[in-house]
Amino acid sequence: MWKNIIGQQQVIDKLTSIFLSGKTAHAYLFEGTDGVGKDAAAIEFAKLLNCTQRVNGTEACDRCDNCRKIGSFRSEYFRIVVALPASKSDESESDPVDKLAAADFDEYMEQLALKSENPYHRINISGANNIRINSIRDLVSKIYLSAPAGYTKVFLISEADKMRQEASNALLKILEEPPKNSMIILTTSKVNSLPQTIIGRCQRIHFEPLDSGIIIDKLLAGGGYTEKQVKLAARLCFGSYSRANDLLQMGIEDLRNQALDFLVSLLKNDPAQVISICRNISAKNDKDKTRQFLFFLNIWVRDLLRVRSAGEAAADALVNYDLAERLGKLNANFPDSDIFNIILELEEAEKLIGQNIQLTLILINLSIKLKKLFKK
Repeated sequence: MWKNIIGQQQVIDKLTSIFLSGKTAHAYLFEGTDGVGKDAAAIEFAKLLNCTQRVNGTEACDRCDNCRKIGSFRSEYFRIVVALPASKSDESESDPVDKLAAADFDEYMEQLALKSENPYHRINISGANNIRINSIRDLVSKIYLSAPAGYTKVFLISEADKMRQEASNALLKILEEPPKNSMIILTTSKVNSLPQTIIGRCQRIHFEPLDSGIIIDKLLAGGGYTEKQVKLAARLCFGSYSRANDLLQMGIEDLRNQALDFLVSLLKNDPAQVISICRNISAKNDKDKTRQFLFFLNIWVRDLLRVRSAGEAAADALVNYDLAERLGKLNANFPDSDIFNIILELEEAEKLIGQNIQLTLILINLSIKLKKLFKK
């Protein structure tokens, strides 16, 4: 049901109009910020195309056998393609999931279950940095299998920007000669990372960042968090429901404070405390927590840039609006800091997280570089 989608009324109206026209394209590109409902909308659209008991003619019922199977990723009419860890071989056209090591397979199934329960969940499998070519080959082999009249096979390629060149080339062939009764939906938050040849063969649908009010209402309805925590998450997530949810689950206030403590310890020249924070954040090789920590550091530094540009710490202009006074003091004590290159170093550190480099080492090396860029 479209009620499973948070906001995005313009997208819902467009998909409904496409469905009612009876003239669906063979490929769509859902693009927009992370966590705004691209995968969720693709799943709901697949349900609508194959639902046997549509509500008011324009909504999936969420109760029929097809809807339930699509929602749990067990349908012959729906398949999701995601980044996977390396397997024994990329030469076969057989299902690449079957070739995963036992531990990787268990993690994959666990992530699918979480995605089934919450379509806004971002699938994250250890060592899964790319959508592999055999995943696309498997898609190609299955897309030509016939479907009964009136049904549509939908293939969702989540985070399509993770395809390597050879995978993109394999997909391009099917986009050039698409079979009937089939549809490919690519989702991405990095549309410029996709080859123009693929973008040009898809109908693009843009997803806007969500209004903070919509995010707040949804999170408060779910319960478990204070109004202050929810409002802070909504302000920090930049329109991404998934990010807001992640921040709350990880302990938004504690993680934000650790990021601030890291900066303060760095600037006070307290290496022991800096290393202690680095080890705490990267414990258990928690990549998600490390990414969120870097995200908070980035927000602090960008707020510092806003203070510098405005010449004052105006709370209304800051993401960390409730700590404007501390940001003002930080700017006053380090007026000549190289903010631009500090932001570049934070972004570079985030890229390294996906390269199997020890997380503690990434953070400690980052601290050394930042120390040189912060100047009194």
